[in-house]
Amino acid sequence: NFPLPMPPDEAGLCYDGYQRRYLWTDAFGVLAYTSIAEMYEINDDKDKANIYRRACDKLIQTVHECLGSPRSNDKDDAMKIDPSSPTGHVGLRIGKLDSRKITDYGMEFDGQYWHYIDKWLLALARSGHVNEGIHIAKSCLPAFFDAGHGGIRWKVSVDSTAPPSLRRAGPSDDTLVGLIVFSILEADRVRSDDDNSDDAPSLSNEIQILKSALIGYKPRVTNDPLGWGLEAMYDQYLTGKPRTRMLASIHESALHPSHLSLPFRLYGAMIGARVAGEEVAPKAKVDRLVEMALKYEENIIEHGNEEHSSINRVMLAVCLLCPGAVGKRAGDPTISLNA
Repeated sequence: NFPLPMPPDEAGLCYDGYQRRYLWTDAFGVLAYTSIAEMYEINDDKDKANIYRRACDKLIQTVHECLGSPRSNDKDDAMKIDPSSPTGHVGLRIGKLDSRKITDYGMEFDGQYWHYIDKWLLALARSGHVNEGIHIAKSCLPAFFDAGHGGIRWKVSVDSTAPPSLRRAGPSDDTLVGLIVFSILEADRVRSDDDNSDDAPSLSNEIQILKSALIGYKPRVTNDPLGWGLEAMYDQYLTGKPRTRMLASIHESALHPSHLSLPFRLYGAMIGARVAGEEVAPKAKVDRLVEMALKYEENIIEHGNEEHSSINRVMLAVCLLCPGAVGKRAGDPTISLNA
C-alpha cells in the first residue's frame, strides 16, 4: 500500500481517483528516506538501507505517475507532452486541491512551481535518480525561463504556459537555486559510472544560460523563517557564502518560537540552521527549538488533527536527520556568481 495517499485536505486527487501527492512534501520525503538509507549504509546495514532505498524508488515512481500526468481527462487539465521526460510530460504539477486551465497569480490553484520542482530535482540527485532529474530539468526549463529578461518564472500553469502577469521574470533566487541543482545533477552525471546515467544528456548549455543570467546578481536575504532556512541551506554552494553574515544577524527573528503557528516554515528555518551551523545560529538555540517541535508534534498526534500534517512532519524529520541529504557534499560544485 506504500505510499498511502495524503489527507484529502492536503493534496488533490490524481488521475486514478485514489492517490493524492504533493510535490514539496514528497521531495522532502525522498530526502528523508535517502538520509536514513545513507545512515544504515555507513553502519554497514545494507538490508535496512535497502528498505529505504526501495521506499525512495516507489515514492519517486508514484510522484512521476501522479504529478507528472494530468489530474483528469478534462482538456483544462491537459499537460504538454514530452516523450523525452520520464513522466511523458513537461514538468510536474504541485498537487493542489483545486485546478483550472490558467492558474492564478497566487498559490490557490494547481500549476507548476519552480521552487517545488527544484526541491524535487535535488531529491532525485541525492537518491541516485540522476538520469530522470536531468531529463526533467531539460524538459521544463524552457517553460520557466524568460530569455528576454534572464530569470526563472516562479509559476506556470499545468500545461507549462505562463499567465500574462507571470510571463516576465528577471534574475532571482529561483534562478540561483536552478543553477545550483542543475550543477549538482551535472556533477553527478559526470562522476557517475553506473548504467542508469550513461544516456543522460549534459546540462552544460542550461547551466551556462543560468550563469549568464546571474552575473552580478546579489542573493536575497529574508527573515521569513522558511525563506531564511532555504537561503542558509543554499548559501553553502556559493563561493564565500555571501549571505552568512546577514543571515546570522537576523536569526533571532527567523528562528522565533512563534513561527510554530505554521510549523513547516519554522522547520525550514531549523533545517537551514542545522546545515549551516554556528555561522548562522547558535546550536543550543536550534536544539531547544527541536525539543519544542518534538513536543508540539507529539501533542498533536495524541490530542487532535493538524493542518499541513504531512509537510510539517516530513520537514521535521529532515531537520532531525541534518545534514543528511540536504547538506553540501564533497563532490558538489561551488558556484561563483561573478564567473
